[in-house]
Amino acid sequence: MSSRIYTGTKAYALRGMLLDRSSIQKLAESASLDELVNRLRGTHYSKVLSNVAPPFTARRVEVALRERLAEVHHSIMSTAGRYRIIELYYLRNIAWDLKLVLKAKALNKSYDETAEYLNMKAEELVGRRDLIVKVLSARDVTEAVSLLSGSEFSGDAEKALTSYNARSEVRFFDMYIDHSVLSGISKEYSTNYRLYLSPRMTEVAGVGDIVATDIDAYNVLSVLRAKLWGLPEQEARELIISPTHKISSSALVRMIGSESTSEAAKLIESAYPIPGLGAQGDEEQIDLVDDEFTDTMRTTASRAFVWQGLGPSTALALVRLLEFEVNDLAAVAIGVEAGIDTRGILSRLRL
Repeated sequence: MSSRIYTGTKAYALRGMLLDRSSIQKLAESASLDELVNRLRGTHYSKVLSNVAPPFTARRVEVALRERLAEVHHSIMSTAGRYRIIELYYLRNIAWDLKLVLKAKALNKSYDETAEYLNMKAEELVGRRDLIVKVLSARDVTEAVSLLSGSEFSGDAEKALTSYNARSEVRFFDMYIDHSVLSGISKEYSTNYRLYLSPRMTEVAGVGDIVATDIDAYNVLSVLRAKLWGLPEQEARELIISPTHKISSSALVRMIGSESTSEAAKLIESAYPIPGLGAQGDEEQIDLVDDEFTDTMRTTASRAFVWQGLGPSTALALVRLLEFEVNDLAAVAIGVEAGIDTRGILSRLRL
């Protein structure tokens, strides 16, 4: 059996295990984190949650959920053969931990305070645990960034540190580390796009659609946040990942030069309809744009399973859908912990 067929078959099987809306709603009805965890133990998260001992916290629950995400992604990656893009998307798991550690270092959090929020299963599965441990053990954020020398994150981490030192905005670490990961994904796809083409001509989403949406989302949201956080125009331009897709380079440059965040957001309406352009404040406006891209990606990934094709598109779509599921369940855990009612929790999810 070819790697294309085997990987696609595995993705279809795992896709059937994803939780539907009614299941997530039932989880959101939990009266406590103890009840939520007990209900989750009746799902495919049972194994990873068995390692979590009470007292439960939303953060510890999320870390356990992310362990399963890493395990599933790794199992797909191990059979993906020449489809290296699945491996490059796996870096998102490592980047999630790295961003957390760098932000913690910037905020002068201790080793123990930070380690509590880490699992490092994703790193263990690919032999990269030492990377995160070294960064976690650094004296401060400057040393942490220096310890990334030689890794794919090094250059962008240095830029993030420079921007953070100038503006004291820790989310620069999120933006620049994501730039490292998505730049590699973009390069792999643009260099080998023929490898990822569907063997049949269909209207169903493929690898290219998923990559395009991810790159568009990153470019647009980075430009908007760069404006919000006062990044100089030249530095904002350097964040743009090429080749661009529905949102062209020229459109992104116009966004950078626009007078406000809301004016910049209007420039993407022809490609992505953005609701609520009259949002209260720039942060809310950016959140609305982020929500729209989330909805678009969820729809795109779901469409990959409409046609009974087997290959890297279904594998990549499964990973993205599982990421959404983990994010939704983490949001449910936070809501239950905070005592928010079911309707309030569900209103925060993008189901």
